[in-house]
Amino acid sequence: MDNPRVMVERVVGSAVRRYGLWAPHALLVVAVSGGADSLCLAGTLAALRAQGAPEAPGEIIVAHLNHGLRGDEGREDAAWVEAFAREHGLRFIGATVNVAVLARRERRSLEDAARRARYGFLRRVAAEAGAARICVGHTRDDQAETVLLHFLRGAGLAGLAGMAPRAGDIARPLLDLTRAETLAYCEARGWRPREDSSNADSRFARNRVRYELLPILERYNSNLRETLARNAALIGEDDGYLDALTAALESDSHVQRAQDTIRLPLDWLRAQPLALRRRLLLRASSELGGEDASLAARHIGQLDTLLDSQRTGKSLNLPGRLRAILDYDALTLTRAPVQKENDVAGHEYALPAPGCVEAQELGWRVRAWIVEGSPGLESTALPDLPALGRVGTPADLERAEARVYLDADAAGTDLLVRAWRPGDRFRPLGMAQEKKLQDFFADVKIPRALRGRIPLIFNERHLLWIGGQRIDDRARLTPTTRRVLALQIELLTSPASSSSDLSPSSLLGSARHPARKGTRRHGHLGEPA
Repeated sequence: MDNPRVMVERVVGSAVRRYGLWAPHALLVVAVSGGADSLCLAGTLAALRAQGAPEAPGEIIVAHLNHGLRGDEGREDAAWVEAFAREHGLRFIGATVNVAVLARRERRSLEDAARRARYGFLRRVAAEAGAARICVGHTRDDQAETVLLHFLRGAGLAGLAGMAPRAGDIARPLLDLTRAETLAYCEARGWRPREDSSNADSRFARNRVRYELLPILERYNSNLRETLARNAALIGEDDGYLDALTAALESDSHVQRAQDTIRLPLDWLRAQPLALRRRLLLRASSELGGEDASLAARHIGQLDTLLDSQRTGKSLNLPGRLRAILDYDALTLTRAPVQKENDVAGHEYALPAPGCVEAQELGWRVRAWIVEGSPGLESTALPDLPALGRVGTPADLERAEARVYLDADAAGTDLLVRAWRPGDRFRPLGMAQEKKLQDFFADVKIPRALRGRIPLIFNERHLLWIGGQRIDDRARLTPTTRRVLALQIELLTSPASSSSDLSPSSLLGSARHPARKGTRRHGHLGEPA
């Protein structure tokens, strides 16, 4: 039996040549967590270089990211990997990121957020160093787990092909080795790999597949991991051939591209064999949305249904901020732009009370007045306020929909105007529980395209008013109200981000209440001022 060290180094060298993982003497960034797989990877590459092997890399940079999930354990791992790199004459670059915060901010699972943070870090290191490849220590066991995960999630051939030895800037020299073989290599070199406690955390889907599902399936096939990896390689060959056919079709002048948009003519698209048609859709979505637009089988099924539909104008929302629209003669895929700090959702405007602010990016002017009164004010007429400014609004815009009255003491004076952001909530008038704005918008049938243009007025604790729609119950007028806060919105004539689909009727119409004669001036939307 071969010495584990000799065998592993031979297999890795063969993989570099067979798959063309990099050119001789290439600069590599090697991801090292401290576990057996990554130590084996770094050690093998350093050994090939020391031996002067033809496939050996040049400089090796050891890169380690602390995900900030394991406290002292994570910091100790980082220090250990740095010491390992120094001991073997390898350059080390490390960093720390708070994955838990990223996961909450981006509304992702911890697993997904950690993977994205890790590859983002590795690519930054590679870009700064001018590296030819990023090497990761995925083994045959990882391949088996990945294929199972993809199968369970409903992936097509590309998913069942698993991980390729080389995918763009990523190289995987250990895919022909098992986890047991990498551990044996480390033992042969006298290394004691670090143990990551999160590898046993059942919250992560991969761990559940590794420790729960695979052992059960191996009762039916003791060589299941090898079988899955072999099948992945066979499927990968078929997938590559079909991909080449699709690429040839895609180079046809039928496909029309513009910024964040791809148009696929309906007659041409429907005439393609189903397998190629679906690949055209996958390639188009991947081109527009990148990794974020990873379509599962159910998404492709939904696109098939859309293509079979005769309803022009029908649309479908997809992952990665993509939207598919069935036009008269084409299926159009578009991607919404990423909202940055200078976009609508990133703007905030302080609103003095009394005072006025122009939210240029939203296209609205917001006014605030304070009206002094006495207990029981809600049952008496309020003093007249300045006439509603009809700046850029049609004559049918009713004051009741653009002006509301709140309890000034409950609302406070530190007011803020901004657009909707995912996660925003409020307590609709008359309700005891909070509700997501997203659900409210759906209930009152506000078009998605307009939701980000509605002015929202907040105090320092919560939302007070969805402009033109509904107030928050916590700021309503009561028998003990002493001072009234009056809020009013007016559409600007030339908003900085003017949009033809934004109009008073489109914003206010879905929640419009007819004015009623003799109605008292309460702080309720729909009652005339």
